[in-house]
Amino acid sequence: MVTRMGVGIFDPVWWRTRLGLFSSITAASVAAMGNRDLVWAILLDSDLPPDILGDVHDVIDAHGLTDTVRFHFVPDHSRLGDTVRAALKAETHPKRPLHAQLLDDDDAISARLHDAHLEAFEPDVAGAQVATTAKGVGIDAPRGNRGELIYPSHVPNSTFFGSATDVGDLMLSSHRKWLTTAVQRGGLAHRVETDTDDWLYLYHRQGDGDYDSRIAQFGDSMRPLTQTDLKPFGIDLEAFQASVVEHEATPETMGLTWRRTQPQQYALLDLHRRTRMLKQKCIRINSDIFGQSEPFFYLRSPLPGKARKAGATEFIGVGTPGSRIELWLKGKNDFKHMGSAECAEDGSWSIRQNFRASKWSVELRQFSGDTAANTLPFRLTIT
Repeated sequence: MVTRMGVGIFDPVWWRTRLGLFSSITAASVAAMGNRDLVWAILLDSDLPPDILGDVHDVIDAHGLTDTVRFHFVPDHSRLGDTVRAALKAETHPKRPLHAQLLDDDDAISARLHDAHLEAFEPDVAGAQVATTAKGVGIDAPRGNRGELIYPSHVPNSTFFGSATDVGDLMLSSHRKWLTTAVQRGGLAHRVETDTDDWLYLYHRQGDGDYDSRIAQFGDSMRPLTQTDLKPFGIDLEAFQASVVEHEATPETMGLTWRRTQPQQYALLDLHRRTRMLKQKCIRINSDIFGQSEPFFYLRSPLPGKARKAGATEFIGVGTPGSRIELWLKGKNDFKHMGSAECAEDGSWSIRQNFRASKWSVELRQFSGDTAANTLPFRLTIT
């Protein structure tokens, strides 16, 4: 199971009340699943303050889940999907199937859901499979009511089966389309009906969307919540009610917490896209180390960031034999081509250039024939 928890949120008041819900609902339900081959990957922000991280550990320890939980740390929102995929890959051989589920940090499931879905999955299917159980329990936390909830596919009622790569890709697609997407990608979709309540979705005032409009869907069908309703999930009614009281005492957030940093998140996503493009280039270069299918070069001296004395500086490096390295410099004006060298059979190349004292923008550009291959930009300080 994979739970994304408070990534990008650092407010201790928010965390205190959220951990109350997490402990009384989500962690309690996972602990009640019993002794089974289960790994719970909890994704946290890598910059989470130590005191808050310690509180998360304390909740996990209190529920006896220390050996079940694996913490994974997310640098920022743009890396959330990558971290989910990494958490899945860390737990299984790439050619062996795994059974996985996303679980929000304020929802609950029962072991029966996993057991029913495992019976539905078929062996030897090319793509990832998804199983959903549409009927579950919706809880109006502030009013202490419960009602029947129907979701064709959602986070608490869907599980996946297949390779870690295929499951990760399907899991991170739109949850509203999981059933159709699985089939489109060569997998299977299973609708599993049960006679019991096997998943629980919590409504509260700091959720994703307007609380009142979402509760209105139940009309007059809700009734007071009882311990019997919560027993299948291992949730204690009094502990749950206490966490709700504390949560309700916290001022309502203005807007959705995870959208407060939307401008920064979009900037990070753009940086991440560019980072992925660079990583793909690295993969191509180092997937053919003993061939020359993808040109490479690097600089041995001078190292970027190191100051040099005025006078002659020799740029020395290694690159794909036969490729051309060009030195381009920029002072106050545009870049100018200052010299070139062809990489020898052993890959070596060198370019000599005189410098006066100043700060220079340097670009070393590699060409394979007339085609630009790689560019190394850096600042060079001459004293």
